[in-house]
Amino acid sequence: SAEETRHADAHEHGHGMFRMVIEDDHAIMEMAVPAFDIVGFEHAPSTAAQRAAMADAAATLSRPDVLFAVPEDAGCAIGQVEIGFGATGGHRHEHDDEDDHEDHDGHEKHDDDEHAHDDHQDHDDHDDHEKGDETHSEVTAYYRLACENPQALTRIEFGYFDAFPAAEELEVVILSAAGQSAGEVSPDGSVFEIE
Repeated sequence: SAEETRHADAHEHGHGMFRMVIEDDHAIMEMAVPAFDIVGFEHAPSTAAQRAAMADAAATLSRPDVLFAVPEDAGCAIGQVEIGFGATGGHRHEHDDEDDHEDHDGHEKHDDDEHAHDDHQDHDDHDDHEKGDETHSEVTAYYRLACENPQALTRIEFGYFDAFPAAEELEVVILSAAGQSAGEVSPDGSVFEIE
């Protein structure tokens, strides 16, 4: 199915998905990428260095103005920011239900429901875990920007690739009153022009 294909694509190291919806006075950005691209591993952090890598990544991901720069004329201010680390599965990070994103504790509990920790415990043998038989971890990010002039959102400059060198490509989909723009960005072509 298309959903299975999308999930398979999302877990190819180096490749992720970026979506943006531009509305009357705001823009919403969502990103889902393999955890490996962000922190260099896909399991729950087990060392101080891995925990530090996750903390650093979360701090970087909390700066959409750096990762996904939009024209200053749009007058966008960062509102809500949510970052998630966890095993993939289901529609946990689709953000269709805003209630899921109001309660951070609920969000973390939801990760447990998706067996993020159980999968890790089942893979005490690191060699089995590296084969990735069942566990694929994903980093998700959700940003809401308040924009004074959303019509000026005509391009996005992706600093994401400078921040996370393991990332190779993002599939981009932009929805606005003008319609849909879609394409890909990479380190060699990191500016996306919104049609």
